[in-house]
Amino acid sequence: MPSCPPDELTTTVYDALNSLSQIHKANFLLDTALALIQAGKYGAEVENYLEVYLRTPNLPKEDIARALLARGNARKSGGERLLAQAQQDFSTVLKLDPSNREIQLHIRKDRRIRFMSDPASQRAPPEVWERIAYHTPRHHLRTWLFVSSFHRDIAVRQIFHTLDIYFGEDQENLNRGLDIFDRVKADPVFASRVKSLRLHWAYEEGDMLDLMARIFKTALPEFKALVDFEWIGYPEMRAEMVQAVLASHPRLRGLGLIGWHFDAVGVSAFRNLTKFTLRAEDDDGFADMGEVRTVLDQNQRTLRHLILGAYLARHHSWDSAFQSVTIKNLTHLDLVDTRISHIVLARIAHAHNLQSLTLHGTFEDPASASVVFGSDQVIDDQHTFLPHLEAFRFVLVGHDDEVALYRSVTQFLRRRRKLRRLDLGNCPWDLVLSVLPELTGLRVLGVRIANLTQIALVSLIKAIPPEMAAIDLSTVVSDKQLNEYAHHFTKFKALSFLHLQCMSQRRPKPNLMGEKDFQVQTDLWNSSARSIATELPSVDFMGWHGEHYVVVRSDGGVELKELPARRRLDCGKGVDLGSSDAAWLERKDVPIDYEMPGLE
Repeated sequence: MPSCPPDELTTTVYDALNSLSQIHKANFLLDTALALIQAGKYGAEVENYLEVYLRTPNLPKEDIARALLARGNARKSGGERLLAQAQQDFSTVLKLDPSNREIQLHIRKDRRIRFMSDPASQRAPPEVWERIAYHTPRHHLRTWLFVSSFHRDIAVRQIFHTLDIYFGEDQENLNRGLDIFDRVKADPVFASRVKSLRLHWAYEEGDMLDLMARIFKTALPEFKALVDFEWIGYPEMRAEMVQAVLASHPRLRGLGLIGWHFDAVGVSAFRNLTKFTLRAEDDDGFADMGEVRTVLDQNQRTLRHLILGAYLARHHSWDSAFQSVTIKNLTHLDLVDTRISHIVLARIAHAHNLQSLTLHGTFEDPASASVVFGSDQVIDDQHTFLPHLEAFRFVLVGHDDEVALYRSVTQFLRRRRKLRRLDLGNCPWDLVLSVLPELTGLRVLGVRIANLTQIALVSLIKAIPPEMAAIDLSTVVSDKQLNEYAHHFTKFKALSFLHLQCMSQRRPKPNLMGEKDFQVQTDLWNSSARSIATELPSVDFMGWHGEHYVVVRSDGGVELKELPARRRLDCGKGVDLGSSDAAWLERKDVPIDYEMPGLE
């Protein structure tokens, strides 16, 4: 079929183009391409126009940049349209067949940046949300359960990572524990989410104890992903139960025995422990205390975290256990409510890998302890005594007059720029203040200022880094109500936990005052605590004279929700305070407070 002859206008345009210079022809081509893009007619033809234009020599840089930007934006818009259409196809497949393995694999592998119009769960990969959930306190994480199925799946993995089950006189807790055991047997997916199991016992010998123990032993093998197990309370974990746990979980990484006696005969059969916890009042238990040494020896290759607790009022000794070669391999060591002999301290001095050390109790020989801490030297900016220390808690009982010991300890802490967490208990304030400015890496601090004044508080604020994350300040006498000092802490923009406490202040009790007075005092207590949270917008959790609260912020203002009271023998874990820093600072078994009301 013969082609139609060109009309006069077309012929004239061709003639005019032929008469132009190369640069003017290129400009005409660019203007045409830009006009077509503006009209939404970007395609292969426009791509060709721009390719030819960009190959033309001696073009101005400004025009080249204009061409590249236009092509880049056009390509991006076209790509986004195609990706959106592809995503619609994938979403349709997901609705039609949610179990389709190919679409599930696609979603897991999809790492592109999503559109703002997409759901938040699709704008970032699941791994990112997992990390967000990991750093979200459990109190707030519970809201994820109602956002979407995507968020719920992530939240339940974190929420049920650690389970606390209570067996005792409380019927509600008992029923909850039995329900969990039933679900574990029926739901392998739920069982696989539990990585840490903590059983709290409060039974006397009898039929009920035997029944609960049998129920537990039948459910135990179903916790197939368990890596950490703790037995807390009375009766203590005994040989029969040790064998049951050993049979079902021989490769446990963490084991805790927290009670009044060491009854766990045969516990040294575990061979892969990275963390071992023993709390026993004294040496009077069914198990030989020499087995503690055996546990350490048998786990020399893996054990890195050791927690040993006793009761200062009863006879006990850790000298035998500390003869183990495993001590030198430890990175974390906690001695709680215990007598610390010179033998034990000397072995600690040679544990050069320690990153975290808690010493809580009484030194048998304070003068020798002072010499040990005073022996530290700094050579080429490196300490010879515990050079890798990042966390140090030094809470002594009965040594308030040992000024020489505290002076040696503060000297030992000087120039430790890697030290992140510090609690010096009853160390004199002037000695603490003298060392704080040198601890530039400090982020967590527990400090006691016996006589709190405006000058003392300002000195503290100036001495510590502005990046502080958690602070516990206690006092015996204060010039003002503690909440009136809150505004001084606004300097710390990253502060997420603050505990202010005066030893003489306690929550009002209805049995000690009239009903009207009790209501007035309670309102004053709550408003004072709330004023701290209002003053410090970064604080998510707070303590007020020994009580703990989560801060809930909304458009309506600030609300404090009280966290559960501490329980006897919680061994340091207690309720979630939002971060590992706050958990370390508020460790609940330092001191143990056996006689404190309300611990039952």
